Amino acid sequence: MVDFRKRLGDKRTSAKPIDPIVIYENLDRASDKGPLRPAQKVILDDWHQHRRADKDVIIKMHTGQGKTLIGLLILQAKLNEDLGPALYLCPNNHLVDQTVSQAKQFGITCAVAPGDIPTEFLESKQILVTSVQKLFNGLTKFKLGAKSQGVGAIVMDDCHACIDAIREQCVIEIPRAHRAYDALLAVFGPDLKEQGAGTFADIREQKFDALLAVPYWSWMDRHEDVALILAKDSGTDEIKYAWPLLKDILRDCLCVISGQGIQISPQLAPLHLFGSFSEAEHRVFMSATVTNDAFLVKGLGLSSNVITSPMVDKHEKWSGEKMILIPSLISSELGRDAIIATYAPANDKRKYGRVVLAPSFPTANEWGNAGSLVADKKNHLQLR
Repeated sequence: MVDFRKRLGDKRTSAKPIDPIVIYENLDRASDKGPLRPAQKVILDDWHQHRRADKDVIIKMHTGQGKTLIGLLILQAKLNEDLGPALYLCPNNHLVDQTVSQAKQFGITCAVAPGDIPTEFLESKQILVTSVQKLFNGLTKFKLGAKSQGVGAIVMDDCHACIDAIREQCVIEIPRAHRAYDALLAVFGPDLKEQGAGTFADIREQKFDALLAVPYWSWMDRHEDVALILAKDSGTDEIKYAWPLLKDILRDCLCVISGQGIQISPQLAPLHLFGSFSEAEHRVFMSATVTNDAFLVKGLGLSSNVITSPMVDKHEKWSGEKMILIPSLISSELGRDAIIATYAPANDKRKYGRVVLAPSFPTANEWGNAGSLVADKKNHLQLR
């Protein structure tokens, strides 16, 4: 029998590449997936050469330039570096499905977590793609505090939207029908009545537009009473997901009482409790170019140095910003009839397409009568 192992020479396995551009070139991707775009190469090369050792990195790119692939390649590079488990966070489940689908097309194998955290992620074999809500909640499968699951690298896609999702996960919403509502209203009723007797009366009558904030001094004085009330019902769906996050910082929370419910929220999300996030070795925050990064300081606890040194393609000249003009506010002559007469007729010499979003079919037909093509199920192919 022939011993093929001797014929193969060196039996040692070659080291896995840690350069994301090299990783992409070796992927078994779909036939329609060509080379990396110039902007993607610029970002990935800059990250590999200068930023891969940083704890926090912000990547800013225009919409549609392939941030998802960049994030996946960075995480795969960190997996190949043996940094530990790699986590890709999306603001919602729709983007989770979209990211997993794109990863498959490019030949990157990812894990998902509809229930428990998959073994492939824990053993650093595959990137875990999941929603930000999966990590940031009081009953998280990733655990809290010292018991938190260790993570080597995290990519947070559309990080500004993720901030909103994290904030929502840290809020206790108590509906009017919940037992804790009446108990809390009784505690703060005198203070609310002193602020506005009429509005407080509307709250008692369960009116939708009636609401008052609990004065901060009253809340601080009685936050222990609040803790006792909430602890009794901490197992209910309305309280249990945020209770582990807020129970020890109630004193610093804000409370608003309305005729329909009570909202208790922290001034800052307790990010330190989520060790998988706060203690991750490397974190990448991906963002569009038109957003205000100041929100990342308060929302994600990033330092000013990280905010002021994002990774961008310096050769890209398009700003990505949109401008909305209201013609009638510019000139009284630019009424609706004038706009339709100007832009509805077909024009073969135009350099850009025109799209009109009409509120109804009769309104759309007015554009059609003036020369526009009104899209419907019969002619939608003509619009390509």
